[in-house]
Amino acid sequence: MSLDPSLRRPLAILLAGVVLAMVVVPAFGTNFQVTFGFQFLIWICLALSWSMFSGNSGYASFGHGVFFGIGTYIAAAVLRETDLPFVVALLAAGVVAGLLALVVGLAVFASPRFAGDLFGLITLAMAFIVMTIVSNVSFLDGGTGVFVREHVTDMWIGSSTRHLFIVAALLVLLCGVVSILASTTRWGAALRSIRDDEAVAESLGVPTYRYKVVTFVISGALAGLAGAPQAVYLGYVEVGTVFALTIPLFVIMMAILGGMTSWWGPVVGAAVVVTLREALLGIGSPEPAQVIVGLSLVAVIAVMPHGISGFVSRLSSLKTVRGGAR
Repeated sequence: MSLDPSLRRPLAILLAGVVLAMVVVPAFGTNFQVTFGFQFLIWICLALSWSMFSGNSGYASFGHGVFFGIGTYIAAAVLRETDLPFVVALLAAGVVAGLLALVVGLAVFASPRFAGDLFGLITLAMAFIVMTIVSNVSFLDGGTGVFVREHVTDMWIGSSTRHLFIVAALLVLLCGVVSILASTTRWGAALRSIRDDEAVAESLGVPTYRYKVVTFVISGALAGLAGAPQAVYLGYVEVGTVFALTIPLFVIMMAILGGMTSWWGPVVGAAVVVTLREALLGIGSPEPAQVIVGLSLVAVIAVMPHGISGFVSRLSSLKTVRGGAR
């Protein structure tokens, strides 16, 4: 089966970028650059996985960080309690996060009442519920936190941050491929029809319930996968850090800033937010840095309401129109 020509260019760009990063950064980057690169790639995974569902469907989730957090804890538990390789912990993190999204999706999307702002509040409440459960289950945390570093020191994944970078780059490739498919295929068109007018989409024969549940599960599973290498990177996992509300807020900020009209918008948004935040942290405390990042977001949205990618697309359209007029 031949590949759709419209998918070849974005997939080629994505593959080339990831391969280049995997070759150059671990080989020539300093420890700081590799560590910064790893965190940047994890943020890209989260931004892409959030935008894949929320950006396309219009259902804004404020609890996306819970899938990332549960993935981190599941991976930590597998590595601590068993001698299984990291790839098993990685898959377990994605599966459990996906199952959690499945349970929530089947329940919430069954009723049209749970849409809009109410959906956002439900996902936020879900985060608090999961945090409480994790804090009280000894297998996961039990209120004491989980040490991971000592269980991975002899593993390939725990021997170097450069190996973590490679894993994160492969996850970006996976998230990017799925995001491209969700943006440029019939799947994406169905999701956008839900965003535009769900009742009309349903009347036209679009199985909105199925599309919402499936995409929400994939989105949650990808966020869970990103949590697995984060567990190794942190070395010590605790509820307050892993389930911090700043995680989903920054993810939403990245997606909005970069723009949700294209698959690469969240990537650009992640690059801007992470770079700006890191630069500001280098000259002061984290609180002013967060304020400045927030104000910058407001300023950009005021000038570019559809984000950076939307602004670029508009400029390209204007150039095409002017070129045709000549």
